[in-house]
Amino acid sequence: MAGGKRPARVYRVVNGIAVLPVTGTLVHRLGGMRPFSGMTGYDGIVACLQQAMADSQVRGVLLDIDSPGGQAAGAFDCADMIYRLRQQKPVWALCNDTACSAAMLLASACSRRLVTQTSRIGSIGVMMSHVSYAGHLAQAGVDITLIYSGTHKVDGNQFEALPAEVRQDMQQRIDAARRMFAEKVAMFTGLSVDAVTGTEAAVFEGQSGIDAGLADELVNASDAISVMATALNSNVRGGTMPQLTATEAAAQENQRVMGILTCQEAKGREQLATMLAGQQGMSVEQARAILAAAAPQQPVASAQSEADRIMACEEANGREQLAATLAAMPEMTVEKARPILAASPQADAGPSLRDQIMALDEEKGAEAQAEQLAACPGMTVESARAVLAAGSGKAEPVSASTTALFERIMANHSPAAVQGGVPQTSADGDADVKMLMAMP
Repeated sequence: MAGGKRPARVYRVVNGIAVLPVTGTLVHRLGGMRPFSGMTGYDGIVACLQQAMADSQVRGVLLDIDSPGGQAAGAFDCADMIYRLRQQKPVWALCNDTACSAAMLLASACSRRLVTQTSRIGSIGVMMSHVSYAGHLAQAGVDITLIYSGTHKVDGNQFEALPAEVRQDMQQRIDAARRMFAEKVAMFTGLSVDAVTGTEAAVFEGQSGIDAGLADELVNASDAISVMATALNSNVRGGTMPQLTATEAAAQENQRVMGILTCQEAKGREQLATMLAGQQGMSVEQARAILAAAAPQQPVASAQSEADRIMACEEANGREQLAATLAAMPEMTVEKARPILAASPQADAGPSLRDQIMALDEEKGAEAQAEQLAACPGMTVESARAVLAAGSGKAEPVSASTTALFERIMANHSPAAVQGGVPQTSADGDADVKMLMAMP
């Protein structure tokens, strides 16, 4: 800096507070540090903040906001910079009198949000529009032919009506943008994501913005600077601001957790990300490095879980044996099993087969074997009694050994072997139908 002169300020300083105007439509790369022609650039806001942080005569920054919102491009990076710089010096926001949509995003990133009695704050949502000139061009006799390469190259062009699949893609994009918007506001303010999305992009006036958790204090706009200066003086003299401190801590922790859970590296590694987010002191940068080095978790499409769903479905009540057989079939799903079970008669009410087998005298001392028998499709109480009796010595002598008898019973009452989702039978025809017809 030549001659030791400091650069000219682009903001005014009152009582150590740098006042930065944020007015009109918010845009990406305006190229100026001040509002111009009804617009304020995100790049200008960041540049002004950085200058204020380096200004020794500035103790804090007040964003004087009067904006309905603006472009999504650049808004999230600007909000992140506000949140980062507020760690150096307090950055407050004054809604004077509108801070909606993208302006709400910037305000949420500030240390504290002040509103007036007629302020409008909120509109945490996303919108886009599409205009088709197809009808107008047709009336004018103009036929425009688009020649392109790449399926999505001309998606959303104004010369034709919007196709349903393109509309669906656009809807998914703005839904994702709204989700990111809500997550940022939640990180900055300490609110939950559900609480933010629950506003459904509503606009809150005055006190209602405080009630919704989007603002902290109701003031007269003329008093905002003195309110902030008084708070800073109290802090310097050792005064306490417990509510603000608690909010700051909650917002910082929320940002850390959400930063880990929603980072790009967490995709496909959600379980590890959740574990890392739960570790106090784990920074987002550390977690991202760990997640990036970890192999993506394998999707657990467990046959056992599908079997559990089949056994737990309503149609399985009273048809447990058939349900167990269906559950053992590879590629059988609960959706396929339900109509089969519903078309089969229910067993008479009474003790289940398992309960009857486990109640046999012969079961005593052979509980594990009894459990295996009870789980075998087609098993009867009499067959189970014979096997258990042979093992306990209570039956008449038999020529086959206990092990051979058990294996024979299990083989006779087990479903046919299944390979590749098709039961293997020696007979021709529909194997699935024959297998089901053989079930009791």
